[in-house]
Amino acid sequence: MTQILSNFTWIDDIDDALNLAQSLEADCDYAIDTEFERSRTFYLNPALLQIKVKNQVYLVDIAIPEIADMVLQPAKGLVLHSGSEDLELYHQVTGTKPSRVFDTQVAAALSGYDLHTSYLNLVQDIMGVTLDKGMSRSDWLARPLSDAQLSYAVEDIAYLDEFKSVLTEKFMGKGLGDLFGVLMQQMIDQLDTDHHAEKLFQKSVKSERLNHQEAIKLWLILHWRDDLAKARNKPRNWILKPNQIIDIIRKVHNFGDLFKLGLHPKFVKYNGESLMKAMHDDQHPCLADLPKNIKLSAQQGSHLSAMKQRLKQVSERYSIEPAIIINTAGLKKLAFEGKELSDLATWRAIN
Repeated sequence: MTQILSNFTWIDDIDDALNLAQSLEADCDYAIDTEFERSRTFYLNPALLQIKVKNQVYLVDIAIPEIADMVLQPAKGLVLHSGSEDLELYHQVTGTKPSRVFDTQVAAALSGYDLHTSYLNLVQDIMGVTLDKGMSRSDWLARPLSDAQLSYAVEDIAYLDEFKSVLTEKFMGKGLGDLFGVLMQQMIDQLDTDHHAEKLFQKSVKSERLNHQEAIKLWLILHWRDDLAKARNKPRNWILKPNQIIDIIRKVHNFGDLFKLGLHPKFVKYNGESLMKAMHDDQHPCLADLPKNIKLSAQQGSHLSAMKQRLKQVSERYSIEPAIIINTAGLKKLAFEGKELSDLATWRAIN
């Protein structure tokens, strides 16, 4: 275990990682952050774990798979900021979900800050310290890491415990403890749910004004693209870009048409037949989950307006943004399905 600078310890040795893992307790919450790279892959490439244990910061080389799983697995309570990707990495590496999460960005939003307040701004406002975020886009898979990267990595978790204490007092004082609990459980529960295809589907159907048959093709191609991206560990857009998918839906009637769209010939050669088969597979299991085209009737529109008004009133009462309870798209879907705000766990938590 080698001391790089006086205020943290670097770990890239299996025995040292094991010692750290054995010191982690399931009923404790640990401030963490992660660094990774995914510009050329579907899955995250773990690079660095920053974790604070009993006031000691450890920088763990999780580019080494054995160390990544060894250290992350026993950490069951996590304190992080805007931690969706950190949780994605945790889930990807361990195949499990943490037992508890405390996201300081969500806690800040319940305490009077903007919905997407950055760590940088919280440090400035609460601690009176100005941080340099210049290293955030640096190469975290490079070894050795520079002193600037190491300092940045330490700073990224240095104040999380303090934030947890300060912000908990604030949102609990507003009577929002139950809402925070619901939001954190939702973060955990949603770890194994990927909404990317549905979001792009809804956006494309609306912007491109796709008819029902075109929408079915879109849904099938999106699932085909996801399966191929995962199998090859490549970004979705490296397989097909959204505009290319729309062109395929509208212009391709047989295999030969694929060559007319400007797609790479090798892509067509190796994937064309599979793509053609996929977009016409009317028995594919994904069709059972085909999203409905959300277009509100007059009655549903009135219901939406009424719910917006109630949501606004409650949000103003607690001085929080309405999107914390439900965002606009979710509210519209709620109206479309004939449901009420009371069907939301977040709503019930504050009413």
